[in-house]
Amino acid sequence: MLQDDPIPLSEIGRIARLGPKVEVFGDYYLLERVGIGGMAEVHRARRFRLPTVDGKSFLKANHEPLVVLKRLLPEAAANPDFADNFVIETDIARLLDHPHIVQTLDSGEVDGAFFLVMEYVSGVNLNTLLGRLAARRQEMPQALAMHLVCCVLDGLIYAHNMQLPSGRKISVIHRDVSPHNVFLDFNGRVKLGDFGVVHIDEMAGDSAGVIVTGKLGYLSPEQVVGESLDERTDLFSLSTILWECVTGRRLFYANPGEQDMDVMKRIRRGSIPDPRQFVESLNEGLAEAILTGLRQDREERFHDAKTMQNALKPFSPWSVDQGSKALAKLMAELFEAEHALFVQDQQHGLLPKV
Repeated sequence: MLQDDPIPLSEIGRIARLGPKVEVFGDYYLLERVGIGGMAEVHRARRFRLPTVDGKSFLKANHEPLVVLKRLLPEAAANPDFADNFVIETDIARLLDHPHIVQTLDSGEVDGAFFLVMEYVSGVNLNTLLGRLAARRQEMPQALAMHLVCCVLDGLIYAHNMQLPSGRKISVIHRDVSPHNVFLDFNGRVKLGDFGVVHIDEMAGDSAGVIVTGKLGYLSPEQVVGESLDERTDLFSLSTILWECVTGRRLFYANPGEQDMDVMKRIRRGSIPDPRQFVESLNEGLAEAILTGLRQDREERFHDAKTMQNALKPFSPWSVDQGSKALAKLMAELFEAEHALFVQDQQHGLLPKV
């Protein structure tokens, strides 16, 4: 495999550790698998291209930024329904272009394997951040919690009010808003990812969607009972995240000896503890806003993402720039080793420009 320029040391180190596990897939080499689910596997990858020199084609590392490649598993690709759903996911993802949504860069099929390529967010997800804070017995600053949630709301406002080039309006409902799908990078950016379980609600005409459940602890009551979904489903899930960020504890979780069904029953009952039970100093107005987003009856929740954001803004003291800087500082402190690798990759131009 020929190349004009040496691969940066940080990249060489990764390849050396992986050895023969590095796989060339289409125009990409797959550095390492970072996740696998029932339908697809996710790899951290880097793109190659095929230039022609003296009439001969060869692979050349062009030092494009790192990306995330999601590939449909063979057993899933063999199922026409799964394959069709993956293509639908790709089509939907390509519509989304917003600073607070993980961007889709490429998609296609290689030897019968469908794939989707997304931007690489160099950092961790919110679930990992919350876990690290808990392990160190640290609380998330309330201002930071508000910043994170308002950023996600920006993305949801956009997705819930999509307008196609044709002028047709659609509402793209995420249906799996959870800390696992809120990505935070070392530059302080906040992005909502994994729109692979979305539901498109036509603002005019019939609705259609891919029926896949989200994370158990962040499901809405209507998801639990199998009712139709709308934008307020995403707002319930995001309010669950905000409740968790503010109190430092999970809202819906399985106690020892409990089954998933027990958690679903609690979600369905709609008995939500006031966050002030755990944070006495919490502003009454903020507590009420959180509880409004968590109403069992969706008609009693915020009507849309913009209304929820407006209700939270008075309790969000930071500007976007202040929030980004505070997040970047906290990330560097909590994840020193990962941050050092991020700095290396950034110096070698392996990361997307911000």
